[in-house]
Amino acid sequence: MATEVICGVNAVYEVLRAKKRRVHEIYLAPGKHPHTVDHIQAEAKKAGVSVRGADRAEIAKIAKIDKNQGVAARVERFSYTAVEDIIDAAAADDPPGFIVILDDIKDPQNLGSLTRTAHLTGAAGLVIPKDRSASVGPAATRASAGATEYLPIAQVTNLSNALNYMKEKGFWVAGAEGGSKDMLYGYDFTDRPHAIVMGGEGSGIRRLVKEKCDILLSIPMKGAVGSYNVSVAGALFMGEVNRQRWSKNPCKSHTF
Repeated sequence: MATEVICGVNAVYEVLRAKKRRVHEIYLAPGKHPHTVDHIQAEAKKAGVSVRGADRAEIAKIAKIDKNQGVAARVERFSYTAVEDIIDAAAADDPPGFIVILDDIKDPQNLGSLTRTAHLTGAAGLVIPKDRSASVGPAATRASAGATEYLPIAQVTNLSNALNYMKEKGFWVAGAEGGSKDMLYGYDFTDRPHAIVMGGEGSGIRRLVKEKCDILLSIPMKGAVGSYNVSVAGALFMGEVNRQRWSKNPCKSHTF
């Protein structure tokens, strides 16, 4: 069975807690650990996973990441969800659900950050292409603070075909596009299920994918800098979708 090594307190803890994939071994650097690490040890004990001591240099060598917080785990590789299952879940939600489509996002840190936001704002799932995209590996898992273990994520060969299928299922496709005359905050996301398309860092949504969008929405901005980082823009889009859906059914949301 193929494995990978993830690191970081939150990522390792959530992999254990979610039980989505098998955890083979935990590595902990010696010394005083924060309270969450105690939780890691407790979860590992419940799951029957061995925990062994390793200094930070050894963990950095094992994980291939220097900033590892002194915690790592060897785990089963991430398994993607069928895109059809995500579409069905969003279509069945009430108010109508939404799916986040990431086009040409190559930075695993941005992928992880967007995954965390999508999970926390109630997205039914995330869809990424197999090519020209970061995949869900150790860096994205760490950046997501473990949200990859809870949010269904699909990897597809062709985003345009996936969007066509969503449109056949009654989805409306809204793309993030700076400079569009249609504004994010004047648009209704609650009348039907939506696919929210976020484009790549600096390049935006590719032409063939953009042609599948039913509407392009921009975020009002001030200042001299050209645009938001994609993870920030995604947070603003998903936050607005969540706000609108919450106003329709506040009982389904929670705050913290």
